[in-house]
Amino acid sequence: MKHLCMSLLVILLVTAGSTPARAAPDDETPKQKADRTPAETPKKEDKVEEPEKKPSGPVDADKLKQQLLATAAAGKLTDDLIDLFKTYALARAKQKLAKDVPADFWTWVEAKPTIREGLLVALHPEYSPHVVKSLEALREKFGEKVDTHPHLALAFAVVFGRAGDASPWAAALGYLRKDRKAPTMEQSFRYYLKYEKSMKFSLTQTPWPLLAYVADNETPLPERLWVLNTFRRAGKGVYYKVPYDWDLLKGNPDIGNRPRTLANIRKYGGVCVDRAYFASRVYKSLGVPSMSVSGAGRRGGHAWVAWVIPGEKSYELYDEGRFDMDRYYTGTTWDPLSRKNVLDRDVQLLSAALSTSYKRYLNACIGCHVYEMLEGDKRKGKTGLLKDSVEMNPFVARPWRLLADACVEGIATKEEGEKLFDSIFKALAPYPDLTFEVLAKVLSPRLQVEGEPDKEEIDSNSRVLNRAFQLYEKAKRPDLAVKLCLLQGSYFEAVDRKMSALKLYATASEKYAREHYGFREVFDRVLVMLSGQKNLKRRLAFCEVMIKEVPKQRSAFDKKLNQLNPSYVYVVRAYIRALYAAGKDSLAERWEKKIEPKDR
Repeated sequence: MKHLCMSLLVILLVTAGSTPARAAPDDETPKQKADRTPAETPKKEDKVEEPEKKPSGPVDADKLKQQLLATAAAGKLTDDLIDLFKTYALARAKQKLAKDVPADFWTWVEAKPTIREGLLVALHPEYSPHVVKSLEALREKFGEKVDTHPHLALAFAVVFGRAGDASPWAAALGYLRKDRKAPTMEQSFRYYLKYEKSMKFSLTQTPWPLLAYVADNETPLPERLWVLNTFRRAGKGVYYKVPYDWDLLKGNPDIGNRPRTLANIRKYGGVCVDRAYFASRVYKSLGVPSMSVSGAGRRGGHAWVAWVIPGEKSYELYDEGRFDMDRYYTGTTWDPLSRKNVLDRDVQLLSAALSTSYKRYLNACIGCHVYEMLEGDKRKGKTGLLKDSVEMNPFVARPWRLLADACVEGIATKEEGEKLFDSIFKALAPYPDLTFEVLAKVLSPRLQVEGEPDKEEIDSNSRVLNRAFQLYEKAKRPDLAVKLCLLQGSYFEAVDRKMSALKLYATASEKYAREHYGFREVFDRVLVMLSGQKNLKRRLAFCEVMIKEVPKQRSAFDKKLNQLNPSYVYVVRAYIRALYAAGKDSLAERWEKKIEPKDR
């Protein structure tokens, strides 16, 4: 490898003149862990005091907003500001949603601290009528059970409410047909209450943002009962209960036209996506926050299951079916709260935030809400709200992202951006995906260089980038290292250090030639920098080296099917184009035959 790297640089220069989600434990069930650990027991600081009795009568939400923004001008997330936001949010909700729920609904909300705190944070800024209608429907139907299960009720109300008139089952529509209908919100809520003793997670203490991954369970009720009778535990191995159906790949699935029930999937089998769906619905039906995750790896697309368990002092995300050998660095899953696809690493970060402190999680969200209420230049000098939110709970992603946006928009200074690098590398070393997202945003304005670039600033930015490289190497995240390489190369090009950029791209092309992620992008950067007739010899030489370095086949599976590695084909095609440009048509034609599709 070292020899190839040196030879590649000689060709180019001389001729020029997650902590990832953990594997599941073997023995202990989530319920057993919960019984012996404090993970699901609210800390003393998380207990919300009963509200002070305030004078009755309508409160003007607009006046409260003015007072809130005036207080926010200090740029500090104080207890007074947090309380003022809650007062404002309640007044705004009453004003905007007066026709959607009866008046006594708000009296009830004010008397239930856990409901009040969570609901006000969840409602802002849209103040969706669907959310309060869903919560009121549960209150009307289940009465005191909502009082004793506030987090479960909030999870259902937010998941179903934010869906509005759309389906709350967007992530599972392929499994819902006429012969397999999802229960209503009320039916599903009743199920969890009725079979609470069989649940493997606390339905009273687990924070609602995690229980959202239980509330989004569309599994029909009879199938949930089948789960309760079939699975006494919620540990590892559920994913592999589904036999792999090789005939499905040939268009002849064993399940045929039978309903895709959990029992049928287990009996007749399926592929990875069916396994992930099956396992996640088994976990959800046992009260365990879980999700089906999909991503791209060395052998292409794949799906696995992830679920949350309480650890010694924290909630942790575990997974099964995520084959390390295929390097699935990240995956995406449906988030029932934001109603969009997010990284599984985002769910992992959410789990860490809620482990740190549910109360501080809410307060950090409030800091972001207040900051976003400020408009335009009024945000200048107020980023302290976000910094305080980070200090409140460093694992809440939103304030970090808003701070990065502030750097892009010129709200925060370059000095603040550099301090942000230092802070995020220290706080989120086990969660590197967010560090790259922030780093890329903060550096983006610096890619627009006018005039003579400042050497001191270039050196400073290079040190930051090198520090990030070390972080990603330690975390074993070459996918992020490739992204960082592209970012650093773009920066070098912007500050007129093109030879440094070429060295970086060429070295990375070789280093990551066996990676499924990002190789083509850095390879293309070299080709662009070596474009034109004057660089043709160097381009040919570069392609010849890379053809030797990129494996023809990705795995034994490819060899069995006589399939070529798409990246290998990609490099060969670039070489063929260069050969034609050099007038070496016969050699180009011979290479074309080597990559022609054959009857396999």
